[in-house]
Amino acid sequence: MTRLLALSLLVGLLVPRVAPAADDQPDFSGVWVFNEQRSEDLRAKVQESVGPAKTQGDIKKDIVRIWIRQWLLGVLDDPDSRYLTIEQSEKDFKSGLGDEVSIYYFGRVAASQGPAGGTLRVKVYWEGSQLVTEEGSSDGGRIIAIYTMLPPGDTILIRYRLEHKSLKKPLEVAMFFDRDEESD
Repeated sequence: MTRLLALSLLVGLLVPRVAPAADDQPDFSGVWVFNEQRSEDLRAKVQESVGPAKTQGDIKKDIVRIWIRQWLLGVLDDPDSRYLTIEQSEKDFKSGLGDEVSIYYFGRVAASQGPAGGTLRVKVYWEGSQLVTEEGSSDGGRIIAIYTMLPPGDTILIRYRLEHKSLKKPLEVAMFFDRDEESD
């Protein structure tokens, strides 16, 4: 009996440990609705970071800033953009508000066309149970979104950070999305 116990311990030490399954990595797939009441004040955060809706001198410089402002406030101003649709598999993560969809591939950096026509480098990866997407442009613009599934699994918190040279300062905002029960 002692030999059997010793042999079991020895085998347990010699056999490589298998990494735990990705049970702590939630599946974000589904349709989610922006919860404005729980989220930080997006309009105030955009005003503080992006600035006014009008040009302030250099139209070429301000056109990007104004476009960023309109794009960010779409979640408040366009009822269709309040819906976040996510499709997640082992290979990719597709996420988008309204008709817009971004595709990220696990394990590799991919190229995507940016909204103003430039090329973006995009990637997705896990940090524990949080999913992180990153987009970067050649002009130094960068978007990082950290997705966290909140218990019991009916709400997603997205911590969003946008950096761009046309902004007064980086935009950082926490947004909550609740599972859309009507889409199930």
